[in-house]
Amino acid sequence: MNRFKTIALVAASCTVFLISQSFGTISWSTKRSLPQALAGSGGSVIGDSAYVIGGRDSSGSRYNTTYLYIIPADSWALRASMPTPRAHVACAAVNGKIYVIGGWVGSTATNVVEEYDPATNAWRSRATMPTPRYTMGTAVANNKIYCIGGMDMSGSVFSAIEEYDPVADTWAVKTPMPTARIGPGAGEVGGKIYVAGGSNLSQALYVNEEFDPALNTWTSKASIPTRRYCLGCFSYGNKVYGLGGYDYLNYHTTVEVYDPASNTWASEIPMQNARQSMAVGLKGDTVYVIGGWNNGAVAFNEEGILQETGVEERALKASRGEELARLVVQPNPITQTARISVSRGSYRSPDSEWTLKIYDVQGRTVRQIPMTHAEAVWNGRDAQGTPVPGGVYFVQVAGRGGDERVLTQRVVLVR
Repeated sequence: MNRFKTIALVAASCTVFLISQSFGTISWSTKRSLPQALAGSGGSVIGDSAYVIGGRDSSGSRYNTTYLYIIPADSWALRASMPTPRAHVACAAVNGKIYVIGGWVGSTATNVVEEYDPATNAWRSRATMPTPRYTMGTAVANNKIYCIGGMDMSGSVFSAIEEYDPVADTWAVKTPMPTARIGPGAGEVGGKIYVAGGSNLSQALYVNEEFDPALNTWTSKASIPTRRYCLGCFSYGNKVYGLGGYDYLNYHTTVEVYDPASNTWASEIPMQNARQSMAVGLKGDTVYVIGGWNNGAVAFNEEGILQETGVEERALKASRGEELARLVVQPNPITQTARISVSRGSYRSPDSEWTLKIYDVQGRTVRQIPMTHAEAVWNGRDAQGTPVPGGVYFVQVAGRGGDERVLTQRVVLVR
């Protein structure tokens, strides 16, 4: 399970300051399942619809289906079938059209490129990709599609990155990726592409590398905390989100977020269902994660609403690193109850000094709980005793001195 850092209160020649952070959070919910269990499908969102194209079932059969998920109605429909049945494809939407590239067909990898136009419900063939392969990373930058890494049926693992221009219907070969791999996650921020995770066929990787299309160069970046491959990926709010994946031992619900500006990773609320090889599409501030594989193809459909909260994280910094007190929440994530305590170091305050409040991601007070001997228990309920939904909450403990002594910790409640 994900772990969130504890925020310490320190003192001795203290200077008080306020860190004002907008925490990005995801609220996950279950939507109507994909009509059939599929893994390795292409996923895109256009307008009010998410498209799940192609994929494979648990027996290895490949499909050419084009499923349409109508978001407002929470319902599914079929559209015109893709000409080439295949799985583990690259898929991206540019200028209102969807491009499905490469993939696994029969006993070989393909370089087929097919374009779907939702307005006419029609498919047409486009220029083939230079390198036949499947299980690639895919990203769009400046209205061009980048297919990154992947493998073929001989077991060759590629470092290739090839750029497709949908307007000109042409391909360009770019500088190879430093680390050859299959199934990396890829996302674009600020015109640059970040390629994280993947596998070299013997182990999952921590690697994270940045590609600059303008310079045609690669740069190593901070490693992804949880190594995995065939993870889903999308960009939102100038950050790259990596979802799920597999590490040869475990399927993951893990969600980790990369911030290129600080070159750091953070943990997010995990998905409800562990899996790899999912179709992923983003509509505004909402992501759809559909299908995938967990010891067989699955039909899960999860909606994740990305939120920001104005809850402020406060801390005291000191000229010396003497620890005054520490806020401890155990366990975190919370499944039933959590013990909340102020672990005091050099600070000796009356036991009655601390007050505890719990906030939701909108900054609304959920519960105020008395603290006895600087300890309290939260049972996941609001002030009326009603169980609150799963998600992110903020535990805030204030000292008698008010805002001069405030500790805040983000916690995850799992239902």
